[in-house]
Amino acid sequence: MLPDLTDVALKEEIISLQNLRIVNPVVDEENKYSLTDDGNDLRNMVLTMSVWGRQQMDDSANRASTQIVEPEKDASMSELIKYNEKLNEYI
Repeated sequence: MLPDLTDVALKEEIISLQNLRIVNPVVDEENKYSLTDDGNDLRNMVLTMSVWGRQQMDDSANRASTQIVEPEKDASMSELIKYNEKLNEYI
């Protein structure tokens, strides 16, 4: 999804997120990182603010709020992008 991102830059970003206690320092059996409890809280706050911001852009967007379903906590980045694109269709 980020073709210009080098392995070194990615590693630095992951280390930075681990130092902020957003990403767990240990990968799972599929070699994937997971969010810490604080990371999940941050994720939920950003999603909530995204929905709120979209609603503020257009007064008629308030009708969409009942149609919005939170994506799963373990959604991949591509799933979150699809979720946001779908959200934009309603708003």
